[in-house]
Amino acid sequence: MVSEKINEIKDTLQSLEIGNMGLYHLVDLGKESQKNYPVEDRTEENFIHGCTSYAWIKLENKDPIQINTVSDSVIVSGILYLLEKAFNGEPKSSMDDYDGQGLIDGFGLKGTITSQRLRGFAEAVRMMKNE
Repeated sequence: MVSEKINEIKDTLQSLEIGNMGLYHLVDLGKESQKNYPVEDRTEENFIHGCTSYAWIKLENKDPIQINTVSDSVIVSGILYLLEKAFNGEPKSSMDDYDGQGLIDGFGLKGTITSQRLRGFAEAVRMMKNE
């Protein structure tokens, strides 16, 4: 269930707060994401507009959801990877109750994401919903 996955992510990030370990965890997730996203999928169709970084989201499967995300910024890749962790394998209808800000808050990242990065993240969520 998505809400349980979101709580697990939040718990993990909060447990790593000491000495900014949560940030390092996001960077590690981002590095993994960058390795796993095919260069040929970095297309205009998959491009996330509104983000300060170059970022892409590819919907591999609509229902159940299967997405792949990446950015040229490792921290943004890490934040986008949280979408993969929360929604991959879940029914498309699981997206209905969420928006970008709600997810960021649910992950425990409220106040740590700049407004421009939040716009890009919200656009990624919108793209997932509209596919």
